[in-house]
Amino acid sequence: MTVLPHSTDVLHRLSDAVDGFLRGEKEFNLADPSAHRLVGGRFRALGEQIGAGVHAGMQEEDIAAVVQPARSACARTPLMRDEEEWVRGYPSDFRLVEHVLAQANGAAPGTLGWHVEASLQSSAITQQHRNRVTHQARLIGDAFTAPRQGPRSVLVLASGAAPELRHLPPGALRPGDRIVLSDVDPDALDLAQKRLGPLNEVTTAVPGNVFRALNPLAELGPFDLVLANGLYGYLNDRAAVRLTEAVLTRLCRPGGTFYFASVLPNLFRWPLEYLLGWQVIERDEAAVRALLPGCDVSIVPDPTGLALLTHVRVHRV
Repeated sequence: MTVLPHSTDVLHRLSDAVDGFLRGEKEFNLADPSAHRLVGGRFRALGEQIGAGVHAGMQEEDIAAVVQPARSACARTPLMRDEEEWVRGYPSDFRLVEHVLAQANGAAPGTLGWHVEASLQSSAITQQHRNRVTHQARLIGDAFTAPRQGPRSVLVLASGAAPELRHLPPGALRPGDRIVLSDVDPDALDLAQKRLGPLNEVTTAVPGNVFRALNPLAELGPFDLVLANGLYGYLNDRAAVRLTEAVLTRLCRPGGTFYFASVLPNLFRWPLEYLLGWQVIERDEAAVRALLPGCDVSIVPDPTGLALLTHVRVHRV
């Protein structure tokens, strides 16, 4: 391990934070469900020291080596990234999303992992995800129930198992209305089909990488509403700009809306990234607007203040 002289103190503080987190197994009564607040405090304190190490110039592999014992303890929770999910070569989060939405805790009771998960499931970082799904569901409901002439069509990119569609009010769709789902993971689309019930009759699934799926998606359009929820959290700026241009010129109907969400820079990043393997690209409002030059954009924060909800109106010809 190579540590710069100025970061020696940071390394010591990081090591102490790891030790403090692990001591929770002995110092706290883990049989008491309310202990998740104490464990969560140690978890967040460790995250702060990880962030301090990053900003002090510690190498990523050095930080990972120091925090490995804490990561192993966190591995007892289903929120821990299962490396098998990356075998296909892309991030597949739909199971994680379903877990967060259910506010479940599948870890063994009485373990640090259980209390870490309980703390995270009650935190703002998971609540913002639930808020984003609720918001996307509202946009879909509004698209189908608003006064209109002719059928409506909605496209959900990176749809996962399409949890937002489960909230559509009965009778929202009218004859001719269509829904198209696209996701890189065919297992996600299979789960969507199992859970959507009668909506399957008006739903078309297009599997594959979003960029490779553009042609078949364009053939099914244009769409009144295109949604990408958290997809931009996995796209660098170049890819995000490329996708935005394709959505606005090839997929969205003139007068339609394109929506996606972004996570703001926040202190949850470091423990999630180094202890749970959950990585997303954060963007503040200026970074989001830089992806949308010349567009009619509305950006609002979600109720937690940790996510930005971006709505782009496509100009009429």
